[in-house]
Amino acid sequence: MKNLMISLLFVFPVACNAEVVNCQYNEFFVEETTPIDKNIQRFEWKRYHDPDSDEYVATLKIIYENANIAVIEHKYCDMYNFEYTYSIDKDSKALSKTNIVQYITEGFKQSKLKPEFKMKLDKIILQALNQHKYDAKNYFSTGLPVDQVIYNDNVEYGIEYIPGKNKSVVSTLIFHMSIGGH
Repeated sequence: MKNLMISLLFVFPVACNAEVVNCQYNEFFVEETTPIDKNIQRFEWKRYHDPDSDEYVATLKIIYENANIAVIEHKYCDMYNFEYTYSIDKDSKALSKTNIVQYITEGFKQSKLKPEFKMKLDKIILQALNQHKYDAKNYFSTGLPVDQVIYNDNVEYGIEYIPGKNKSVVSTLIFHMSIGGH
């Protein structure tokens, strides 16, 4: 009986650790850095483990002096998902193609994994905006061309634009990218 108890003491911790998730990217994969931009009013990092997906999540929310808001979300475990959301408050000049390209490319700098592209990312985005006849009044969503990606893993990425319907609702720009999976 004594030997059985000793054996159980050795087996029990191993059984308890069977629930530990083995991720390609561990919980410390994304470091909390301080964003550097003179126009930032304040920022905040949040971290948590999503029990539904078993992914780690690190979110950086930035509020700018002009009331625009950027939310940068990293979700990771076996895959890396990056989402950059930029909400524009009422300033129609901020919705030009040039500014949208700039918002996305600046946000992309916060990505932990950065695939290379055959053509620069800003040109890929500008082509997509032109192809979809971007207009600040109309919604659009599109995947971006994977044939432009130089990377040793699966990469999917795209942009979405959601216009504000009246002066009290902000317009939202979303750039998303997933790396890994099948």
